[in-house]
Amino acid sequence: MRNSVRKFMGVALVAVIGALFALPMTAAGAQTVPGEGPAPDEPVCVILSVTPNPVPSFPQEVTVTGTIGADVHLTLFAQSPPGTGPLAVIGEEDVLAGAFSISGTVTAASDISLGTTFGNEGAYTGGCATPGGEVVVRVDVAGTTASKPPAAALAFTGSSDTPSYVLIGIAALVLGAVLVVAARRRSQVS
Repeated sequence: MRNSVRKFMGVALVAVIGALFALPMTAAGAQTVPGEGPAPDEPVCVILSVTPNPVPSFPQEVTVTGTIGADVHLTLFAQSPPGTGPLAVIGEEDVLAGAFSISGTVTAASDISLGTTFGNEGAYTGGCATPGGEVVVRVDVAGTTASKPPAAALAFTGSSDTPSYVLIGIAALVLGAVLVVAARRRSQVS
């Protein structure tokens, strides 16, 4: 009887301590920060053109035009070498909803992309894409063509030892079955 009372008191003490820690946390979860609410919808941003493209030489100023569905802060990025280099900011501008135009200077072949900052004090970010869904536009020098490495043969995935492994597996199953039958007979005879 004495041990059960001690156990009950121990459980009750743990429950009270747990409630003391959990109660302030649940009350804190119900608080809201003034000025915050649900995130606004990302404005639709479409890149309509990057001109000139291709460029006659580098360095060259390029202009990106498009449309945006809300007032945003646009950031124009260039990645050189394309696809692998670091991103560099080459232009920034606050734009109103509607048509926009933003310019920046590229110094070598680059991937151009646009980022947007919008919402309560610029709390949210998004990006722009072409009507085809591409989020980067490659800017290169006129007369250069992108060269792709020649297609290589597919990797060899089969093995000529497969029939041998299948036969070894079947032999292992048969041997295992024989040992099981022998063990059962031996246990029945004893």
